Amino acid sequence: MYSNLIRAFRQSSAGAKAVAFAEILGFAMVAFIMMVPDHARAQSGNVYGNSQAQVYSTTEEAVVLQVMQKAAEPSWQTRTAGAGVGAALGGALGRQSSNSQLGGLIGGLLGGIAGERLTNVVATASAQEIVLQVFGRAGMPPRIISIVQPAPYDRLAAGEQVFLINTAGTWRVVKKLNMPVAYNR
Repeated sequence: MYSNLIRAFRQSSAGAKAVAFAEILGFAMVAFIMMVPDHARAQSGNVYGNSQAQVYSTTEEAVVLQVMQKAAEPSWQTRTAGAGVGAALGGALGRQSSNSQLGGLIGGLLGGIAGERLTNVVATASAQEIVLQVFGRAGMPPRIISIVQPAPYDRLAAGEQVFLINTAGTWRVVKKLNMPVAYNR
């Protein structure tokens, strides 16, 4: 059976070989992307990854200087997976044409481009760019920093007091609740 498959491949036209190669490459791309681990990180100010639960976090006090709405694009893994799926679907649809090899090749190419663009449009999320003045610790002067935090997030406004939290290398901005706190000593 294996030798029959090789013989059939050798006897096929150059266009059929190109389509087969494009399909194998598209499948390999999607498989590779699915295997690449996406390190756990917070998806937003309100969502923690499993690796961030019950982990020591450092916290600093800050005040919001300005907030602007931004867009957060999807990762390259997400866009490439969209391109791979689009290429596979486009190639399958293109093979239904009268010239199946050329139709499959062109369908795979156009489907890959359309899949990447569609993934980019669908997976782009709202984000807020927050400029903060972080109060200095132990006599250090205050500093100004910025953090982009994707949705879902608590809406912030200039002048609000917040906490700047670092959990396992991921920074997030959390509203400071102005509630009386009782300390036991």
